[in-house]
Amino acid sequence: MIAILKKEISAFFSSPIGYLVIGLVLVVNGLLLWVFKGDYNILDNGFADLSAFFSLMPWMLLFLVPAITMRSFSEERKQGTLELLLTKPISHVNLVFGKYLGTMILIILALIPTLLYVYSVNQLGNPVGNLDMGSTIGSFIGLIFLSSAYSAIGIFSSSLFDNQIVAFLIAVVLCLLFFIGFEGLADLVAVSFFEDLGMNAHYKSISRGVVDSRDLIYFVILSLIFIILTAWRISMNKDNRMSLPKLTISIVGLVAIFILSGFLFKRIDLTADKRYTMSDVTKEIIGTASAPIIVDVFLEGEGFPSEFKRLRRETRQILEEFNGLNPQIKYGFINPIADDATRERNIEQLTQRGLTPMQLSVQESGKTSQEVIFPWALASYEGVTVKIPLVKNKIGVSQQELVTNSVQNLEYAFADGLYKLLYPKRRKIAVLKGNGQLENRYIADLIKTLRDSYFIAPFTLDSVVSNSQGSLNDLRGFDMIISAKPTEAFSEEEKLVLDQYTMSGGKSLWL
Repeated sequence: MIAILKKEISAFFSSPIGYLVIGLVLVVNGLLLWVFKGDYNILDNGFADLSAFFSLMPWMLLFLVPAITMRSFSEERKQGTLELLLTKPISHVNLVFGKYLGTMILIILALIPTLLYVYSVNQLGNPVGNLDMGSTIGSFIGLIFLSSAYSAIGIFSSSLFDNQIVAFLIAVVLCLLFFIGFEGLADLVAVSFFEDLGMNAHYKSISRGVVDSRDLIYFVILSLIFIILTAWRISMNKDNRMSLPKLTISIVGLVAIFILSGFLFKRIDLTADKRYTMSDVTKEIIGTASAPIIVDVFLEGEGFPSEFKRLRRETRQILEEFNGLNPQIKYGFINPIADDATRERNIEQLTQRGLTPMQLSVQESGKTSQEVIFPWALASYEGVTVKIPLVKNKIGVSQQELVTNSVQNLEYAFADGLYKLLYPKRRKIAVLKGNGQLENRYIADLIKTLRDSYFIAPFTLDSVVSNSQGSLNDLRGFDMIISAKPTEAFSEEEKLVLDQYTMSGGKSLWL
């Protein structure tokens, strides 16, 4: 097997085509990431991360890997050397593994120059070294496992034909099918199971910096299935060919392992701030949903500043995490102002619902323009809808600081919104009056916020003198009392009622 591996590497680099293929991919990749304007430009992104690179590389590998593997068996078959190889004292599986490992080494060699991007972004960060290395390492792990699946598919395609171009095209089509084809099928038939059969869902999970054993096992099993199919293909016309029942049992066994991995798994969050590790409280809230929760996110549109593109991406990723914990959580991104004909009406309707728009300044090509966005989400559950703010406002901060604070607050924002949906208002709060407490206008924002989760009512202790027990019984009907900056002394009778309320388990908040 080692001899086959060495032969593959030397054969690839003995031709200028090998250098040309790798060089072309690196040049195109570099131009898109550093020179050309667009969504993949790292400098325009405004943040020290490599998400654009890891979003672009699967498409680059989609052509690079088939270009490397297209000659693996097709050239052997065309030159008549495949029969000679099959007579060697090596099993067909080891023969395929040798070519497979040779391909993987070539791909890793092609990825090594991209480490320069890691160093560059790390140095360009403010402060220097602001790159999340844990997330970056996880993303490179995802790229390697994705390449392994591409390689296995490419080698299988090469074993089908003796024409390299045909083998290349078939490999591209099969890789594309497994990368996004099942995702499209899942959207078409509205069955999420098909999405788990595609590479994209598993790669996106790893590329965030979350190493999940289910994703790794998926890529390993997919690679093994195509390696076994390749071994079966090249041995079809030989006396020692792999039997069809043996082939079937092998594939069924691998599929069974993949299914079992969904029940027994280990998950490691490599990100520096562990932003994809949900708190136990959040998991408990999400797990409560027994019916679909529909989340509509309005943070969508063209011309977003790079900061809000990041907020949109992080919002999508955290909702993907929620969906992974509970498939009942469905989400979609909507641009409410995409249609000029309905733009003004939609803005008015959303504003009436309390979804206040934000106006941003966007600088592009030396010009400054104004964009209106709605950094809100609406979550609906069994006929009840709550609004979820995606931006955590703070006076006097830049847009980058605003988005950074908002990203850190996303889990709480969604968990709080889902809590309001799943746990309707049950508890009651009494706001004490009559002892010189703050006027309503000073606590209006506090009361408005609390009203989303609790029943709020004013309460006075005026009747304590004439009916202290009745006042105490009424007060016990509340789960908590709020006394906002009282300026007049409480009488002894009032103190006694408040004391008995506390002794019986009542909560109080004194401001």
